[in-house]
Amino acid sequence: MKKIGNLLLSYNSALIVMNALMLGIMGYLYAGFFSVFNLEVLAMGFITEAFMALGMTLAIIIGGIDLSIASILPFTAILVGMQLNWFTSKGFPISLTIAIAVVVTLLAAMGVGLLNATLINKLRVHPFIITLSMMLTPRGVNLVITDGGTVSGLPRAFGWLGQGYILGIPVPVALFAIVGPVLGYILANHRYVQQAYFIGGNLRSAQISGIDVPKFRVFVFMLSAALAGVAGIITASQYGAANMAYGQNAELRVIASVVIGGTNLLGGSGTIAGTALGVLFLATVYNAFTWTGINTYWQEVIIGSMLLIAVFIGQFVRGRQR
Repeated sequence: MKKIGNLLLSYNSALIVMNALMLGIMGYLYAGFFSVFNLEVLAMGFITEAFMALGMTLAIIIGGIDLSIASILPFTAILVGMQLNWFTSKGFPISLTIAIAVVVTLLAAMGVGLLNATLINKLRVHPFIITLSMMLTPRGVNLVITDGGTVSGLPRAFGWLGQGYILGIPVPVALFAIVGPVLGYILANHRYVQQAYFIGGNLRSAQISGIDVPKFRVFVFMLSAALAGVAGIITASQYGAANMAYGQNAELRVIASVVIGGTNLLGGSGTIAGTALGVLFLATVYNAFTWTGINTYWQEVIIGSMLLIAVFIGQFVRGRQR
């Protein structure tokens, strides 16, 4: 664990420097880059991916992956929207309506995570296969329950979750500033959650040592799905509507953030702090695309190249640590 800690510390330090350089260069070239307006755009433009990246970090650390988040986001956005409209039409108090809709939606998201973990445990196949199927299935469900349309007319009070402010800070950003550090602290210090590193580092040894791997998978995938549910609720609140098109290719941006943040795709290493830095880096890059006017066709090429470079650097650093 000490070697892994030193490795991640050195990688995170390099990532901090990369973020500082990127922000510094953009601030130097464009006078309005550090304006309050643009900083808010930068943060809010990637906030849903930020929440999903937290759960994806744990899923990858244990040697798995969770592709279903890309469908859980629109599914939960649609679900919370439909509930809000139904309860409102029945005359329920708005505060109670929002509370019930949010809780039920998060429970539904966790149910998808539970199904993911159960299928992985029972069928004994790689999470990639199960979560890929669960990425495709809810898309069909989303289409059926909306008839391909948009759920609109959501209560204005619900908009506070995605558009409101706390002490001048956007609510989603403030929420992430709480959830991220808490989850990071738990992963770094709680013995039960630290089993993720053991499972991802050597699954067979973890099983022999008595770790209940299937139970831990349930915890990880339910957490990942719940965070994707949070992202879906925030998205519905931001737009005041819900559509099955939300979250297109979100899983790729999330995985890129996590990998750039230093999490090993093969499992066994990674930190929430590194993921947060990876999210910040990609958010800055996407914001820089807007300022520089880079052709959209080239944007994905650049992001893909950065991902390859991050993987190469990670493998190089790990090789030097052995």
